[in-house]
Amino acid sequence: MFSRRETGGLLEALHTPSGLLPAPRKGRRASSWEFTARPGPGEVAAWSVRFAPKTPPELPAALAAALTDPDGTAGRERDPHYLRPVGRPDEATVPLSAAGWIRDLARYECAWYAPDERAVVVTGASDEHGHGVANWLFAASRATDNITLWHITAHPHTPTHLIHALCTAITDPTPVPRTQRPDQEAGVATIIRP
Repeated sequence: MFSRRETGGLLEALHTPSGLLPAPRKGRRASSWEFTARPGPGEVAAWSVRFAPKTPPELPAALAAALTDPDGTAGRERDPHYLRPVGRPDEATVPLSAAGWIRDLARYECAWYAPDERAVVVTGASDEHGHGVANWLFAASRATDNITLWHITAHPHTPTHLIHALCTAITDPTPVPRTQRPDQEAGVATIIRP
């Protein structure tokens, strides 16, 4: 298990290798990466983002890059950028729209489907100010039977620019090198030679 805290103790990254993951407890799923921010040392977390064990590594890397961005501007009262007030969900989903994802509005949520419909981003219900009040969900499914391959959950108070970073990463069409072939159930694999 790897845990890293920012100097002030407000930001924490926890990585649990899959071999050390405990069985999921009722109401909580096992995760391999978890990022948490607190308004003060020892205080209750303001938000957390959890990545399931098989989440592609470029997604937690995108969040980590956004969290450690030296150009991240402070929020109100000089809070770190990762404690900014939450903006409107539609500010975070701009990359999904730009990538041609399909927006599906439901009564209590908004779902964005990848053009091949194998990935989804679900925003939670919004309050009267347009701010999210339920967790964000990012997920991908197998090509053969629609079983979930991996998922990410993000607390509704996760700053908008961090959700935007995840939306950008999930829509990035750049091929990512892998050291092993994916399972056949993941779908078609494109092999690109350097």
